Amino acid sequence: MKKMPKLCRRAYNLLLCLLAVAVAVAAVAAADALESRFAARIDLSFNSVTTQSEATAKALQSLDKDVHAYVLATQGNTLTDLNALLDRYQAATPRFTWSQESLSRNPLLLQWMSDDVSDSAVTGDCVIVRCADTGRTRVLTWEDYMSFGYNPDSGAYEFTGLTYEKALTEAILYTAADEIPALQLLSGHGELTAAETAVLEKKLTEANYAPLRVNLKNGDTLDPAAPLLILSPTLDVDEGELSALTAFAQAGGSLLVTVDFTDPDVLPNLYAFYRLYGVQPLPGLVVADEGDRSGYYTSPIELTPTLRSVEGVTDGLVQSGANFLILAPARALDLVGTQSADLLMEPLLQSGEGSYLRAAQGGSIDITRQAEDPEGPFTLAVLCDRGFGDGTRSRACFIGNSGMFLNDTLYNLTYSNELMQQVLRALMGSSSIDLDILPRAAARPVLAAQGSAVPVILLILPPLLIALLAVAILTPRKYL
Repeated sequence: MKKMPKLCRRAYNLLLCLLAVAVAVAAVAAADALESRFAARIDLSFNSVTTQSEATAKALQSLDKDVHAYVLATQGNTLTDLNALLDRYQAATPRFTWSQESLSRNPLLLQWMSDDVSDSAVTGDCVIVRCADTGRTRVLTWEDYMSFGYNPDSGAYEFTGLTYEKALTEAILYTAADEIPALQLLSGHGELTAAETAVLEKKLTEANYAPLRVNLKNGDTLDPAAPLLILSPTLDVDEGELSALTAFAQAGGSLLVTVDFTDPDVLPNLYAFYRLYGVQPLPGLVVADEGDRSGYYTSPIELTPTLRSVEGVTDGLVQSGANFLILAPARALDLVGTQSADLLMEPLLQSGEGSYLRAAQGGSIDITRQAEDPEGPFTLAVLCDRGFGDGTRSRACFIGNSGMFLNDTLYNLTYSNELMQQVLRALMGSSSIDLDILPRAAARPVLAAQGSAVPVILLILPPLLIALLAVAILTPRKYL
């Protein structure tokens, strides 16, 4: 009978322990559920990678359609920062939800999404953002989460920051948008083929534009609300097409035009249309002075032009140092128009001092400078604003090279994409779904002391304090 109270006490203690464990587990589960629902966790990361910007907060508040994100991650590749950011998005609006998926558990998801998505391949590690109401989908991979910048000291394009927030927010807005800004690509005159513009069109799609081809010979019509891209045609337009282009301009349509060194020197109707904006392509190849190392990359025909600051277009790029470009090869543009209220011409790119123009002879070209060669600097890109009698205005950007927009390597090495996006904004008069969300620093800043005394003191002080504390405690005990 004497053992019963002891057994009861043990059972009682065990019960209390189990109850305490259950309460702790329930508290953790509840806290985790609240965190997932309300994203209440404080972001203590050095770069605030999971903290939403004001632009994201406004975008999520304005969301009027349901958007869901499917996160696919293979074992060991889970991005905790990305998941935490998705929790914050989900907590900010009931219109956005996300789920963790696995191709091993749900292999049909890959097949379903691969059939539906054309702008990016679905892999085992990606985020698929989808809006069922619009039927639009955007796939994000690791390439969408990284920003790069040119380092003039190393001469390389280096990883500089994380763009989780920008990529996710723009993907959500893209999939939920009622309409996507269209861009028209003129065809039928020996312009760059679909294969040649594949990289360009991918960049445009990633920037939330909808590129489409128009062929005036086949009866297609031009929409003045959508910028027209004329990409290095090799054949002239006929009189009817010239009239259609002129009507497009007079209705306020805007243009992005590239002309290459290899394009014909004579296209009477098309170049007459260019002269409406005060621009005439010059025959010949622009060559940099070999003594001007800032004017070219590895060869004098690989120009690294000066990006001029034009308010509202390139001034932000110039101020931030995002001005490294490569034009190889480049064609000069002659500004034959007269500056006036009805014709404004702002050069954007200019070759270096000492550059010169070399003409091809017999199908080949010798880039060695000759005494008769015209000398630069030359205009390589220009933004024009043309006014008409009824008050309508049309903007056009002419660039003496198309290769800067066609090559993935140049996109990775230079700021071609940034320039193109700024030009398109200027032509449209408004931006596409391109939010001003800054990348988050990818690496923690290195702590640096101003002198050697401080780190030495910080290194010695902790053990010294411990020793003094030990002496203070142990000395009185010695005499006990």
